Amino acid sequence: MFRQLKQLSVLICTCLYGTAASASNNATPFSIKNLNPFILVYGLPLTEAAELKTQHNHASAISLDIINNSIITSRDNETISIDGETYRLAYSYRYGLNANTEIGLEVPWIAHNRGFMDNFIEGWHDTFGLSNSQRNATINNSLNYQYSNNNNPIITINSATQGVGDIRLFAARQLQKKADSALSLHVSLKLPSGDAKQLHGSGATDLSISLAHIKRNWLTPLQLTSFANAGLLYLGKGDVLSNMQKRLVGFGSTGLIWDNHHLIDLKTQLDFHSSIYDSGLDQLGSNTIQLTVGGSIHFNRTTRLDLGVGENLLTDTTPDFTINIVLKNNY
Repeated sequence: MFRQLKQLSVLICTCLYGTAASASNNATPFSIKNLNPFILVYGLPLTEAAELKTQHNHASAISLDIINNSIITSRDNETISIDGETYRLAYSYRYGLNANTEIGLEVPWIAHNRGFMDNFIEGWHDTFGLSNSQRNATINNSLNYQYSNNNNPIITINSATQGVGDIRLFAARQLQKKADSALSLHVSLKLPSGDAKQLHGSGATDLSISLAHIKRNWLTPLQLTSFANAGLLYLGKGDVLSNMQKRLVGFGSTGLIWDNHHLIDLKTQLDFHSSIYDSGLDQLGSNTIQLTVGGSIHFNRTTRLDLGVGENLLTDTTPDFTINIVLKNNY
């Protein structure tokens, strides 16, 4: 599996670097969302940039998300185990259709595996005084994604899987754009191309609509940029815990960027959404808040690498540990 991911990454990166570049490379939010394996199958969009591609300009990106979980919880008649690692490799492409309209698509590849980071994360938690009580109840580097109701397993994944996820189509309209701010409207359609039995997709079509705003240099001496997203997601009737699934979910994000317009920028971002399932378990039935910190390395005016580390702020609602790596190119 890792050899295939590496080959695909090298191929797409080569395509990105081989493209002539002419557009500016403004700092943008982290392209991230909740990757809880029981939630990533639904159509929560990535945090969107408020400034769209102008007419005939393009942008492409390859992202790799690695999430690690180690938890087993029971409440009333429900039991869930999320013990393992999930990898999400995705290619996205955007095109400026005209002066105010952008279209694009995203194709993800999903893999669930035993992983390799458990020992590292336990050491991380020990260093910063964080609890390992849940991790001590599981076997390191094992895979067990399972949901049971009344001791009846509904979903069980305990051997490695990989495959195409749910493809997403999207469009956006620039509502306002000034030298220091922008506002845009985004619509996203997620198609049921992934295997729901393997938690690669939901088995349904989802539709989202959202607004994205950015304000640059509102504290000019500090060179700070603020951004925010907010929207609604309508879930089609899927095949993953369909009797518990909600149909309407609210989502959003907000954050700050310190942008020195040179080699690096630093970012902090909060992503949140309302619960997707009717469940007494925090992992399924609670609202979520996820913190991501990191930044971007600007290779030139058009190409940059985003690096982020995510931690969950409401216990067990989002992955315990997330690594977000995105190579972006504008041309």
